[in-house]
Amino acid sequence: MSRILFILACVAAVFFAAVSRAADDSDKAPEFPKDARWLQSEPQQFKDLRGKVVILHFFTYGCINCQHNYPVYKNWLKKYDADKLTIIGVHTPEFEAEKDIQRVKAKVNENDLKFPIVIDNGAAIWKAWRTRYWPTIFLIDKKGVVRHYWEGELHLDKAEGKRFAQRIDELLKESS
Repeated sequence: MSRILFILACVAAVFFAAVSRAADDSDKAPEFPKDARWLQSEPQQFKDLRGKVVILHFFTYGCINCQHNYPVYKNWLKKYDADKLTIIGVHTPEFEAEKDIQRVKAKVNENDLKFPIVIDNGAAIWKAWRTRYWPTIFLIDKKGVVRHYWEGELHLDKAEGKRFAQRIDELLKESS
């Protein structure tokens, strides 16, 4: 019985850690590699994005769970002022075939994704962010500090998903 309680406690700890992170300087967003290839924008750096809230999402075009999040990102682009919020995609392939940049471009266009996307074929960005799953979404505050993250589909019709989305509004209200 005590083993079951221990397992349940571990699962609960992982769940709550996935929903929120403390804001301190040790959680500064890692910069993108200077030689990274970008689609739909010039190279981005977090130091240049100070004063904006950043949504960073790790995905691969073949992931159905990632695809289920696309409408959420599109709605956020419509809802929020681009001067205050930036969405950046990190395409980290799961399979060798997903490394084809022309195919990534075609899928980005097919899915009407209108934000900067960095190609992470060697998984360097994935590793720097200690990402574990597709999709994973990070919220970075105006000071460049990682404040929250979410692993999996954004079920905005459920309490946890609604709370995660509300955190964007909270971060936008904070001063720089």
